[in-house]
Amino acid sequence: MRRPDDQCPYPKPFSEYFDDCPAFQARQFIPLDTLYQPLEPVLTCRHLETRPMTQRHRWYGACALGTSDARSRWARQVGLARLERIRAMQRELGAAIASYTARLWVLKGQQLRAFRDGADAAPATVELRRLAGKLTAELDQFLTKRSAAFAAVDMPIDAAGRLIQVAIDRFIDTKYAAEISFEVPDDILQRFPEPVRTFFRPAVPERPVGDP
Repeated sequence: MRRPDDQCPYPKPFSEYFDDCPAFQARQFIPLDTLYQPLEPVLTCRHLETRPMTQRHRWYGACALGTSDARSRWARQVGLARLERIRAMQRELGAAIASYTARLWVLKGQQLRAFRDGADAAPATVELRRLAGKLTAELDQFLTKRSAAFAAVDMPIDAAGRLIQVAIDRFIDTKYAAEISFEVPDDILQRFPEPVRTFFRPAVPERPVGDP
């Protein structure tokens, strides 16, 4: 069986310091069980997505950037040194908010379960917003302390802070876990210089066919 050209060839889940792929961008994924209770977190990639094979009922893990050449090209456009610095900052940020992450997902699971069952989701939503407020304050301090590091990768901290707030609001407001979006809105995207815009919104390649 021939592997699709855009298939991610690396073992999953990724390790914390995985760097075999130049385009790798870590994203922590916390799955929920059938009772909407968080399971053990796993490390995935921002560019990894599921696509169908040509055979029915078969799927594979694809890279949204495209083929190996496309991944390398995107990494060069953004800048290899910039990407390495961003990965280091992401690890640092993840450590800074680790104490909030698990609790946020517990509350999100309670909210989603209430939505599913037609119950009152307000108590969980109120707690989510309260905890998110504390998280936002922590993130503001992180951005201020690391402003020089953000400037070094051409990310203004005001734009980065606004993007984080949008992501938190989406996380709280969505009624389905599958609908949580990390897309950067156009008005915020314009606050970043090139090639940082390419980092947040890569050009979408034509999808190759996954032939058997």
